Amino acid sequence: MGIRQHFIGIYNPPFFVTLCGLMSGLWACIFSYASLVELAIVCFIMAGLCDLFDGVVARRLKRTKDEKLFGLHLDSVVDAISFGLVPVILLLHTGFTSIVDYFLFSIYCFSATTRLAYFNLLQARSKAMPGYYTGLPVTYSALVLPLAFTVGVFLSDEMAGLLIRASLFLLAFFYVLDVKVKKPGGIFYVIFPVIGASLILFWLIRWSFRT
Repeated sequence: MGIRQHFIGIYNPPFFVTLCGLMSGLWACIFSYASLVELAIVCFIMAGLCDLFDGVVARRLKRTKDEKLFGLHLDSVVDAISFGLVPVILLLHTGFTSIVDYFLFSIYCFSATTRLAYFNLLQARSKAMPGYYTGLPVTYSALVLPLAFTVGVFLSDEMAGLLIRASLFLLAFFYVLDVKVKKPGGIFYVIFPVIGASLILFWLIRWSFRT
C-alpha cells in the first residue's frame, strides 16, 4: 500500500527504485554536458539496472490496482527519458552531430516512444503475453550502447562511430518490430547485472586514469 501524504503520487519501494533510475539518467546528461563521458556511461548503465529491478521489487509487494497503474505510467515516463532522450544527449556530447546523426536520433526517439506507448496499450487491454514482450524493451539500450562504446575504445574512431550508429539504428528497428522477446528471469537477473557491473568498472577505471 502506498504511503498517503500531502503530495500527489504513490510512494512505495518500486517508486523509489524507479526514481533512482530517473536520477541516474539525469546525471548521465549532466556528466555528458561536462564532457565526463565515462561517468555519463556509468550513470546510463545504472539507470538500466534500476529499471531491471524495479519490477522485481514491485512483484514482491501486494499492490492495489491504483498502485499498479501508477507504477506502469511512471515507469514508461521514466523510460522515455532515461532510454529515449538520454542516449541522444550522450551521443550529441560525444561528437555525433552530423545531419545523418540528427536523422538517426529522430528515428530512435520515435521508435522508443512508440514502443512504450504500445506496451501501455497492451497492458491496459490485458493483452500482454505472459513471459514475453512485444518488441525489444527500450531498457536494452542501457546494455547495447555501453557495449558498443566499450568495443569502440579498441577500434578506430571511424569504425567506432559506425558501430555506435548501427547499434542505435538496430535498437530503433527492434523497438517497433512485431517480435516476441522473452522476459528476463532466473539466471538473467545475475548475468545482466554482472555485465553491467563489469562495464561500470571498465569506465570508472578509464575515468580514474583520465583524472
